Amino acid sequence: MSSGNRIDNLLPLESFALTAVPASTHNVVWSPDAELAVGCDDCVYVFVPDFTIPKFPDDRDPSVVRQYNDVALRFPTVEHRSPQLNRPLFDYVAQEFPDFEFIPGGGGSGPITSQGSSMNHLISLEWSPCGLGRMNRSVLAVLTAAGTITVYCEGASDKKNAFKPRGRSARTLLPWVAAWGVGAGLLLPTTEGHQVGYFKEHVTSFAWAKDTDGHGALLAYANDDDDIVIVSVQAKHDPDASPGDCGQWRVEEVMRFTGLGPHPKVNQNDPDSLPSGSSFSLSWGPWLKRGTSKSCMVSYITRGYVGFRQVTIDASQKKMETTKVKVDKVDTDGVCLYLAPNAFVVWEDLIWTIGQLKVCRGIIATPFVAKAFQVSFEDSQSEKIARHTPYECGSTYPDLEVDASTHNPITGLVIHPPSLSQTTTTPSYSLVRLSATHENDAWYQTNLPLPPNPEDGYIGPRWAAEINQIIEHQLPRAMAYRAAMDGGSVGSDDNSDEDEEIDPESFDGSDYDPDEDLAGIDTEDQVHINRSRIWGMAASPGGGVTAVFVSHHNAVSYGRDTFAGIKCRVLFGRYDSSSEKNEEALTALAIKKLSTEADVWEWMYGRGPPVPGVGTPTTLSSEHGNALKDHFEMVVRQQLCSFCKSPLRSEGKLCRCGKGHPFVTCATTGLAILAPGLSRTCNVCGSKCLSRENLVRMAPQLREIIMDEISDELCGNCGGKFVN
Repeated sequence: MSSGNRIDNLLPLESFALTAVPASTHNVVWSPDAELAVGCDDCVYVFVPDFTIPKFPDDRDPSVVRQYNDVALRFPTVEHRSPQLNRPLFDYVAQEFPDFEFIPGGGGSGPITSQGSSMNHLISLEWSPCGLGRMNRSVLAVLTAAGTITVYCEGASDKKNAFKPRGRSARTLLPWVAAWGVGAGLLLPTTEGHQVGYFKEHVTSFAWAKDTDGHGALLAYANDDDDIVIVSVQAKHDPDASPGDCGQWRVEEVMRFTGLGPHPKVNQNDPDSLPSGSSFSLSWGPWLKRGTSKSCMVSYITRGYVGFRQVTIDASQKKMETTKVKVDKVDTDGVCLYLAPNAFVVWEDLIWTIGQLKVCRGIIATPFVAKAFQVSFEDSQSEKIARHTPYECGSTYPDLEVDASTHNPITGLVIHPPSLSQTTTTPSYSLVRLSATHENDAWYQTNLPLPPNPEDGYIGPRWAAEINQIIEHQLPRAMAYRAAMDGGSVGSDDNSDEDEEIDPESFDGSDYDPDEDLAGIDTEDQVHINRSRIWGMAASPGGGVTAVFVSHHNAVSYGRDTFAGIKCRVLFGRYDSSSEKNEEALTALAIKKLSTEADVWEWMYGRGPPVPGVGTPTTLSSEHGNALKDHFEMVVRQQLCSFCKSPLRSEGKLCRCGKGHPFVTCATTGLAILAPGLSRTCNVCGSKCLSRENLVRMAPQLREIIMDEISDELCGNCGGKFVN
C-alpha cells in the first residue's frame, strides 16, 4: 500500500472530556497495547482502544468511529493496602512471611513521612511490558504519596462480562484487582544470597524496564534513603481461575545499590541548600543483546547529578524461575548539572553503533531545560566520577543566562522514531510545558524539521493547534470583566449551555439584535480570557500519535479547584511530515517490535503499514496457518452439524450443512465451532478461536501440536489478544 493510500485511510482522532483534579504531572501513559491511563488526585481512568473498522471507509462519521470505547474504567488508588496483600508472594517461593505490627501510613526516614502520610494522592503511574497480565497484557503500577507502589491487573473473568458495541464482542474493564505492592510496609521476598533487613521504606520513584523479549520484567524503585532496588516480576494465569483471581506471581528483590552520586549531602540549613528530588528520577534505556545475556542502562537522578548504571541479565532463564541480575558496582557514566525538583530522563529506543562502540542516547529535562546526552556501553567513564562538591562542577545554581521559557517546567517529552538514513547529534523530540498562555509561546517545542508547506496552517500536531486557539481567544475587556464581576466564568465549561454555538439564522424574524450587547463597548480593547495547563504528554507505542492531558482555566478571574473536579480534556494529534519522512518512520516502526494491538493502532491512526489479518485478506502467517490447518483436515471432515447431524462444508469463515445451518470456523484450525462456550474472541479482528483444552478434547491425537504451536492467549488470525 502506498504512502498516499495510508494517509487517506487514516481515521479521525477524537478528544474527550474528563472531570478530574490533576495532582501531579506526567499523568497520561500509553500501554504497549495502546490502552490509555490518566492519573488524577485519587483515581485512575483507563481507556481501552476500539479496533472496529468502518464498513464504509469513504463515508466515515467521526461521531460513530472513536478510537476508544465509550465505557472507561475508573478505580480509586488512595487505599492503604495491608501487608497481607503480599503473603502469596512469600508462599510461592516458600519463604516465611515477616510478622510485624503494621500501622497504616508512614514509612522511610523522613521526619514527617516516617510518622504519617498525606491523603495518599496519586504521584505517578506506568504500564509494564506485555506478558505480566492476563491474556499476555500489561499491568499498571501506581505510586501514591504514602510511598507505596500498587500493581493493578485484570482479574479472571466470570466469562459473562463481555459487552457488544456495534454488534461485536469487546473487552470490559471489570474486574481489576490489586495484585501486589511494595513500600510503606508492603514487603517483598528476596533471592537467595541477597538478604536485606525488612523495614517500612518510603518509595519516591519507580520505572519499568523495557521488554526483555523473555519471561517477566524488571522494576526499579528508589526510596528516600537513596537506595535503588531492582525487582524481578513474573506471573502466570490460569484460564479456569475463579472470577477476580489475579494469578500467581513471582516477585523478588534481586539487587539493591546506593545512588548517592559524587556530591556530598547538604544540610537543609545550609544557605546554598536548594529543593531537589524527583518523583520521576528513574528511567531504563534500551536492551543490548550480548550472546546469552542482555545489558541495559538505568538512569537515576540525585542532587545535581544524573548517573547511568549498567544492568545485565541472563536471557536464557526459564519461566517462573529467579532472574539472574548483575549490577555494576560503579556508574558507567554520569552528568553533573543543576536539577530542579521533578527532573526526568527520556531514552531514545535505539542503540547506535559509532565506530566500535555501542551507544544509547536520550534527553535530560532539568526540568526547565532539555539537554541531550549519550552513553557508551563499552567506554566506561567511571574513573572520571570522583567525589566533589557542587561548587566545583557548577551544579549548585541554574544558569542565569536563560530565556523566560525556562521558568515554565517541562511536563512531557517524547522522543520520535529516529531516522536510520542519517545520524543526528540530538534525538528528535517534542516537549510541552506546564503553563500555556498567550504570553508564553514556548509551551510547545520540537526540533523536528518543518513540513513541506508550513504556511498552509499551524505547525505541529492538532492538539497544539487546539490549545493555541483556546489561549488566543479574546473578548472586549468590558464584557470579559463584566462576567467576572457577576460571578460568572468567561470561557468556562461549567455550564454546558455556554459551550453551544449560537446560530444567527435562529433569530430570523425576531426582534433580537446580536450587536445590541456590544453597544457602548470599546471592542478594540481586547483581553485574553483563557489559559491552559498541560499536565502530561505521551506517545503511542509506535510513536505515530501523541496525547496530552490539559485543563482549562479562566484568565480574568481567580479560579477555585474543588474535589468535584475541573474540566479537563485529553487531546490527540499526529505530526505532519513529508512522504520521505513517513517512509523513514515506517522503516523504524518495522524494526521496533510491537504487539498486534499497537500495530493496528498505528495503521488506523498513525500512518503505520497494514496489519495481516486485520482489514486485509492475508493472515498473520499464511504458510504457517495453512500448515497448521492441514493437521486438522481429517478432523474437519468428520465434523457433523449439531442440529441435523449432516456433514459440513467450509465457506471460508463459516461452515454450513446441507440444510443451511451456519457455524463459525476457528481462525486457527479451520474447525467448526459447534456449540457456545468453546471458543474465545479476538479483541482486534473479532475472529473466534477454539481454546486449547477443547482442541485437545476434539483431536487428542494432535495434543503435542496443539500445546506447542497454538497459543491460548493470542488469535491465530492476526495475533491479537483474546477478550478476557
